[in-house]
Amino acid sequence: MLKLKFLALIGITGMFIGCASMPRELSDHKEIPGGEYSGEAQNNRPEEIKYQKLPDNMQYVRASDSLVIATYNKLKADLSAEEGNLPIADYLFLMPGTWEKISSTGQNENFNKRKNTYTVEAGPEKFKFKYAIPKTDKSARHAWEGVRKEIRHPAAYTAEPGSEEANAVGEITIRAISTEEMATIVWFSPFKMVEPIFVVNNTFLLGFNKKGQLEVLDEIPYYQPYAEKMKTLIAYYEKQKQEYERQKKEYEEAQRKNSGK
Repeated sequence: MLKLKFLALIGITGMFIGCASMPRELSDHKEIPGGEYSGEAQNNRPEEIKYQKLPDNMQYVRASDSLVIATYNKLKADLSAEEGNLPIADYLFLMPGTWEKISSTGQNENFNKRKNTYTVEAGPEKFKFKYAIPKTDKSARHAWEGVRKEIRHPAAYTAEPGSEEANAVGEITIRAISTEEMATIVWFSPFKMVEPIFVVNNTFLLGFNKKGQLEVLDEIPYYQPYAEKMKTLIAYYEKQKQEYERQKKEYEEAQRKNSGK
């Protein structure tokens, strides 16, 4: 089980944050820690897919501009077609946002998958997340087609099946993940963020491997309630830390005065 730990310790040690590591090989990628960029990618990309400033604590792995642009064009072409054939990686990670949606819409019937969980700990709070990995190419294709259907037909799972509304094709947007969106999910993902990665229709997070194959499916809004709880916890621990520092300062000043008598 993957486990992400957030340790908030009030005292001399202050507040420390720990992150789980990526469970797949990244030896041929350049790791970019908290807000720093390096490597060969120059961000010479169409405006909508330029990489954005990183929030604190985010681990980000950039790919070459050429790979990102080629994958973007491939995804755009696939989503514009009635029947696409996007290449899918050997392991497709259906992360918590996507897996909950697949389960809630009944798309997981006869779905050959391996289910997993990981836990995020924030002081006394524990957030448990579920994800799945299709065991077969057929199951992986089935999972992607379910997401693809919702991207192309926004009312596919809410309107009357077969109705004009359910079959209506919506506008499709593809862009880079924003700084704010990264800040929303940074606490709750066991993965480093690895390019090529795109946000579709301001909701769906699609990650690809270095071959341009789809590897990660998720939904960003799923994490918003958890992010709000995390902000509240961080604010609480920060307040506790400040109070400790105030009391420590008062104590040290009192000690100095007493020693001077």
